[in-house]
Amino acid sequence: MTLPSTDPTPVRRLPLRALGAVSASVIALPLAAGAAHASSIPLPQPSRKLPRALDVAPSYQPGTMCLTQNQPGPVAFAQLLNATYGTHAYGILRSCDQEHGEGRALDWMLDATKRDQLALGNAITRWLSAPDAQGRAGAMARRIGINYIIWNRHIWRAYAPERGWAAYTGASPHTDHIHLSFTWDGARKRTSWWTGTAVTTPATGPAGSAHAPSTDPADYVNVTLRRGSSGTAVKVLQRVIGGLTLDGEYGPATEKRVRAYQKSAGLTVNGVVDSRVWKALVNGGAVPSGSGSSTSTSTSLAKYAGTVLRRGSSGAAVTAMQRAIGRVAVDGAFGPATEKRVRAYQKAQGLPQNGVVDSRVWKALMGQSTASLSKYSGVTLRLWSRGEAVKALQRALGGLVVDGSFGPQTLARLKAWQKSAGLAVDGVVNAKDWKALAGSSSTSSATSSSSSSSSSSSSSSGGTSLSAYLGTTLRRGSSGAAVKALQRALGGLGVDGHFGPATQARVVSFQRSAGISATGVVTRSTWTALERRAHPLKAYWGKVLRRGSHGSAVTALQRALRITADGSFGPKTEAAVKAAQRSAHLAQTGVVATLTWKAVEAQMR
Repeated sequence: MTLPSTDPTPVRRLPLRALGAVSASVIALPLAAGAAHASSIPLPQPSRKLPRALDVAPSYQPGTMCLTQNQPGPVAFAQLLNATYGTHAYGILRSCDQEHGEGRALDWMLDATKRDQLALGNAITRWLSAPDAQGRAGAMARRIGINYIIWNRHIWRAYAPERGWAAYTGASPHTDHIHLSFTWDGARKRTSWWTGTAVTTPATGPAGSAHAPSTDPADYVNVTLRRGSSGTAVKVLQRVIGGLTLDGEYGPATEKRVRAYQKSAGLTVNGVVDSRVWKALVNGGAVPSGSGSSTSTSTSLAKYAGTVLRRGSSGAAVTAMQRAIGRVAVDGAFGPATEKRVRAYQKAQGLPQNGVVDSRVWKALMGQSTASLSKYSGVTLRLWSRGEAVKALQRALGGLVVDGSFGPQTLARLKAWQKSAGLAVDGVVNAKDWKALAGSSSTSSATSSSSSSSSSSSSSSGGTSLSAYLGTTLRRGSSGAAVKALQRALGGLGVDGHFGPATQARVVSFQRSAGISATGVVTRSTWTALERRAHPLKAYWGKVLRRGSHGSAVTALQRALRITADGSFGPKTEAAVKAAQRSAHLAQTGVVATLTWKAVEAQMR
């Protein structure tokens, strides 16, 4: 759920009478004009009598483990939905991907651009989130054991129902599926919907040895840890980073050790373990591509491109290769374990599996191999495809778990790449896409890997179209998607993806106007200045304002609305907000959340 934000397109709303007996907060859920009334759509029925008592209110239960099978609750609920509404494709387990990685998140496929499917999705999600006759919020979600719901650019949280339906700005707008994250009680079918007895003591994890979590750090690259986190992922971190008690609790000592490691690895020193930290740990301490040093890493390997290594080799070249290939001890000695890792890497890259590191392996390690892509030129991939071709696609796109399953996250990443590459944004991989992927891999490997990893890391912060490139360094001679994004942001340039003299001159001019060093080289400071110019209200996107709010965020809102800026959200401010929402075809609630901030920002231009 933590992917780069996507600006939502305006949608029309049904009048209130079409919503049925639900709370007013649900009005924000996007509807389509003419969609069927909720009352005309049948609702799932329990197999046993529901008790008067309601299951205990859930707390937020994030996914932190890498498990290997679907949990019974999501499977049963998917089958219930299919039995009620006809067969729809669905997916549950995805390798080490938050609650999907624990087998307790369900993606049930619906197309929100189609009127009948939009109405169905609205009916299901409103039924789950609505209060019951006693006024208990999200009663059905609690009975079934659902932790939160994402559908059609909106999110509803069973653990915070008072927040109502809020804007969701992750990379996937969830317009092609409903995402249902289950509590552990719901995942294990312990809730009253399945048992007829309300849960009073919540479960906090899986049951039975069959669900033993992974201890491989490479399986946790999509798990974010910070002070207060706990569980198996923390234990894995503590074991790999060393010098810590393996208690599974992310306390001050663990944070101090993480900060020290981040500093030594050249990473942002914030005490938060994200994909960049995990990749550095997996790679034996080497800073991974996408952390701002992909160019230097590629350069450090280039000097060894003519060196052939095999079992028995030793020295600096072996050390560099071990760091780059990862998942092996970095000791400078090419022994049996290193040879085994090389053979596995060669297999993954579609190279001869001889355990010898030659120029082809070096090029692959530098991101310059296209062999693993060209052999798939005749393969067509789309949502729910599986296999080695999907793994090759995921590696080429970057920023994804390489699990061989073409799910919604792979689809969202593909569409973003297709848009940046000027291809048909259809979410289907055909010969043209494979050719373009191979071309971008060979001409702009450092830029591509950096941007994809940065894209993954920016997802949790509600990023913009530029956030994915904050860690990417560009200079004359660079090429690829990052250069196109730069050229669009600068304006007044042809968007051809090639950093030539005209682009350099435009960068220098912008840097001077922004008061930063006019080097012509694009680093984080230039990206940040460009992002600030394009999105002057971005700092406030995560803030919710309503009548009665006060402070600097209100002042910024009032200035953007061009009304008296006194920092007090009163009737005049509310009226101006509703006018802006009306102009942007948003629900005229007078409450300012992410969608309204973006709409106000767009109207400033």
